[in-house]
Amino acid sequence: DRYRSSHQTVLAKTYHYLFTKGIPSLAESVGKAVEEILQQWDVLGGVDASLRDVSTWVERVRDIIEQRQEKEEVMSHLVKFVIPPEGGAAAAADAETNETDATEDELAKYILDETYDLLESPTFNMAERQCLDTTFAQLRTRVFGKLFLLEDSIPLATVVTHLQKTAVSTFYKPPSHKEEMKNWGGVLGMMEEPLPSVPNDYISKLERLEAVVELSDVCF
Repeated sequence: DRYRSSHQTVLAKTYHYLFTKGIPSLAESVGKAVEEILQQWDVLGGVDASLRDVSTWVERVRDIIEQRQEKEEVMSHLVKFVIPPEGGAAAAADAETNETDATEDELAKYILDETYDLLESPTFNMAERQCLDTTFAQLRTRVFGKLFLLEDSIPLATVVTHLQKTAVSTFYKPPSHKEEMKNWGGVLGMMEEPLPSVPNDYISKLERLEAVVELSDVCF
């Protein structure tokens, strides 16, 4: 139907932006922040780091990327990595005039307008904050925190290697199996077929957050 077609147009354009511009831009920004913060540390020089050191670095990266000190602005500073600037996505939707009629274009613009309004809302702001805080808390507890269970400090190269392996395993998982889906909750539990990859621990935890549930109620 008309709504489905317009909605698919919006998703196609925003997903294209996310994977071709948003994620590469985010990775570049994080890389620069890490270089700035660790410029006095020699990873290959045999220097040791403590849990406090690593936790401080992570929080400083978050301050830079999320710009957490700028409390006066409602719009998240991370949205620019997820969706085109307001007006940009609408222009992209207009480029589809050869494939969709004028009514569908107007509907696509309406969906985008509603999306931007939601991104500027306190509801989204709270959901994003809870998701980020929960994700990094889990990262500290279940990832790099485990490195310091027996030692107060370890070689920095070991920390970096461990984080790299964790990043890869978080986003690249083996295909899921039908039997595993019985333990999935929320939206994931509604899937009828196995996903191409097993949902990581972060997703299963985030979808149960109070602010995320509230946001989903507003969206759907």
